[in-house]
Amino acid sequence: MMFSLVDPKDIKQVLSECDAWIHSKTNADVQLVSIYDSDYPKYLKEIYDPPLVLAVRGSRTVLQKDLVSVVGTRKASPISRLATKLLVGTLKSEKPNLAIVSGMALGIDRETFISALELEVPVLGVLGTCMDQEYPPGNRDLYKNVKADTNSGLITEFVLKTEPARWTFPKRNRVISGLSLHVYIMESGKKSGTLSTAMSALSQNREIHVFDHHLQFDNLGGKNLLSEGANPILWEEITTNRGLIHYSLRAQNEKTIGFAEWKKEEEREKEFLRERNATPLGRGAYWIPIL
Repeated sequence: MMFSLVDPKDIKQVLSECDAWIHSKTNADVQLVSIYDSDYPKYLKEIYDPPLVLAVRGSRTVLQKDLVSVVGTRKASPISRLATKLLVGTLKSEKPNLAIVSGMALGIDRETFISALELEVPVLGVLGTCMDQEYPPGNRDLYKNVKADTNSGLITEFVLKTEPARWTFPKRNRVISGLSLHVYIMESGKKSGTLSTAMSALSQNREIHVFDHHLQFDNLGGKNLLSEGANPILWEEITTNRGLIHYSLRAQNEKTIGFAEWKKEEEREKEFLRERNATPLGRGAYWIPIL
């Protein structure tokens, strides 16, 4: 007697879902790219467990760009968001065929794509769900902007209906790191999901770059990666001729003066910060761009 390795009910369900996918209006603009297609990302093909099929919405040409992955915690510090913006600008000047890869999460992922789109750098968003699940809901405006950019795209290996779950995001993270030879981690707590991407990058023999700064909220995970040999992203290199950090009078606390004189100094400083379009970074620090 012959026994099927797959339950006939499961086969029937998959066939039903495939038929629904083919006839779905929401998937009318989604293309499928198999591992045998010429435009399947070359570095992703080399990892241990590459997706056999990718669903793609938007540009397929972005898959052949010089892909660089930038990720980080959802609870990003102002200094890390600023560093992300500056890093994207630096990468653009170094790589004329650049496209930025990230997840579609809040925090660093969001800042990465907002900065890239502002600089007209194509982006490739990797989903941890099927294509019709725009998760998280707080990024629906970002999904709209990515889809509106004719040079950018969204991809997922979850072709059939898949909702966000604990197991889907580690699978997504291995794709984020697998698409690029270089993975930039802008902030990561000890238990941050970003470390999942870092572990995938290590197993895939990718170059890991980590940003660390004393103004960050929690970068213990990033510090651990640096101690294990990750490449540092140097603040001095990404800020050259672009601005400086100014510390307020309260932060400096270098001299003792009377209250009246202090108020005058404080008002002068507030006016100075307004004139220079300063961005608060917390702990009495401000970013002042070079105009």
